[in-house]
Amino acid sequence: MTQPTNDANRTDLIAGYVLNDLTREEAVRLRQLLAEDPACSEEVKSFEEAFALLPYDLPTVEPSPRLKANILKAAACSIPETVAKPQPSNVVPIIAPQHQRRWSARIPAISTSIAAITLAALGFNLIQLSQRSQQLQATNTELTQLRNELKANQSTIAQLSNPDTQVQTLIGSVPNPTDSRLPTARLLIKPGDPEVILVAQDLPKLSADQIYRLWSVTDTSSPPEYCGQFRQNAEGTARWVTPAPICTTQSAKFVITLDAPEDPITSAGPLVMQSII
Repeated sequence: MTQPTNDANRTDLIAGYVLNDLTREEAVRLRQLLAEDPACSEEVKSFEEAFALLPYDLPTVEPSPRLKANILKAAACSIPETVAKPQPSNVVPIIAPQHQRRWSARIPAISTSIAAITLAALGFNLIQLSQRSQQLQATNTELTQLRNELKANQSTIAQLSNPDTQVQTLIGSVPNPTDSRLPTARLLIKPGDPEVILVAQDLPKLSADQIYRLWSVTDTSSPPEYCGQFRQNAEGTARWVTPAPICTTQSAKFVITLDAPEDPITSAGPLVMQSII
């Protein structure tokens, strides 16, 4: 593309021609320039190309109603009379009647409108960026929680996949007051391993002066054997080491009771859950 000349008067004439804003005298002067200097036609062409590309350099943004009305009003006041543009190859232009306003007088208004639209687009993009940042942060938080839960349950998953693991199913005797559903639980026991894992659902949360206790019942005529006490975590999981070997053998039955931490372990409190035989 040919670079425009540094001649200010010549540049003004070419720019005025591209904007359809030449007076009769200016059009005559431009016609003389086209006849005297063939390179002037290339400059006209370069100005037209640049002016045609100007709208594509801005993002599409809907202005506010007030700004939109001002832009349309300014555009309506500055619509020039119809001027037949000359071809760049030294064709004599057809001159329209003299305009009331020069193109250079409209540059501040056009620049202000462009700046306002650009600022509106920038503000809209900043809002979108902030929303995406918040969404990304929420997603990262959720992924972190899922990783922590997976890490905490890895040992449970590993024990479930062990063929030697025995699974006892327990069901509640009293519905959960929160959702009216009977609590259920799975007790994972591996013979010879003193650690047991309990995974419960809908088991009511405990107050500070309460504790759940697990008991092994091998014979209905014998007292239950204390197998430890627990509080489930937020996921309903609890793990602890049983105090007696009988708790990790194939017992006839397991029960869970509600007790106080200071209650003796020689007698069980109210029944909460029992295993299904």
